Amino acid sequence: MKILCAGPTSIDEEVMELMGKSLTNPDIDPEYEKIHRRVERKISKLLKTEATSFIMLGEGMIGLEAAICNLVEAGDRVLVLNNGVFGAGFADFVKFYDGVPQIYEDDFRRGFNIEKLKEFLAKDHDFKVATMVHCETPSGITNDVKSICNLLHSYGILTVVDTVSGMGGEDFDFDDYKVDIALGGSQKCISAPTGLTLVTISEDAKKAIANRKKPVPSYYMNFLNYYDYSDGFAFPYTMNENLTYALDLALDKLFEKDSIALHKKYAEVTRKIFEDAGFELYAKDSRSNTLTAVMVPEGFIAEDILEALRKKGILISKGAGDIFEKVFRIGHMGNNISYENFLELFEKLDEVFKELGIKTKISLKKEFEELMKK
Repeated sequence: MKILCAGPTSIDEEVMELMGKSLTNPDIDPEYEKIHRRVERKISKLLKTEATSFIMLGEGMIGLEAAICNLVEAGDRVLVLNNGVFGAGFADFVKFYDGVPQIYEDDFRRGFNIEKLKEFLAKDHDFKVATMVHCETPSGITNDVKSICNLLHSYGILTVVDTVSGMGGEDFDFDDYKVDIALGGSQKCISAPTGLTLVTISEDAKKAIANRKKPVPSYYMNFLNYYDYSDGFAFPYTMNENLTYALDLALDKLFEKDSIALHKKYAEVTRKIFEDAGFELYAKDSRSNTLTAVMVPEGFIAEDILEALRKKGILISKGAGDIFEKVFRIGHMGNNISYENFLELFEKLDEVFKELGIKTKISLKKEFEELMKK
């Protein structure tokens, strides 16, 4: 089965093979810590920073909650920037830790309008923390982290950015963007196995955690246990060495190519093919380079297309939330990206659309072949 969904992605065979090797005991072997710290530095390198990065054992969602758990205390106001399904999710975490979320909502089919946000903040900027999603996978939008976080930083607001679906596929300069906590996942553009959250944290965020009125109300999610430990143990719990080795090699493979340019190329080709074929893209601007969300033609639902493609050996994604059956999504993401994969995808889509009676203005496969020659 070819995986061309919006993540998790397919995984390189060498990465999977390395994951199967057991080399040491991470609790007691000092050599493992050296390997682990090296991988953490590679995460920082990916975000063009010398800031501290660390790895949490758990899928990316644990990092989103952990960021709020560490920064937010009772009564703290948190600005939750929402222009997609995952943006609003931060509000629930804020409530869990007795913070006060203020949801700022913008057009779900466009990136955040920075001028509108400026007007809002000019009137109300008394927030300790602001949260946002870099790449909203349900809608295929990549938000302008640099402009937004620099604006928030000018008001002294700490910024938390979910870049789980952007890290490694979209440009991200942690220092230049003025981000305080960036949260990534192993299973998207990096194409390592699911199970690790990647955290990069600024000195300002560390100070805020150190100056809390009350201790962080968690052990497993307490960031201090990852970068400010003093009990003789390098990690707060037993790390998964196999996942770390797989992540290490996946990062090396990512650094071997111009990953940002590669994602951009396949995104532009994919968007042009669907638009030229007569489809409407869900995102009207700020379109993501890691996935494309396409509106399902009237009279059909996403499952019609997904089911037909599954029978031909290809997995893609539906939408999420209110657009669950209204869009289908192609993940041009990480190890999914190859000429052969996308040639087959467009060939099979030509067949599926013909079988379903969905008319297209062009052959998707032929246009892909022509565009890739340029």
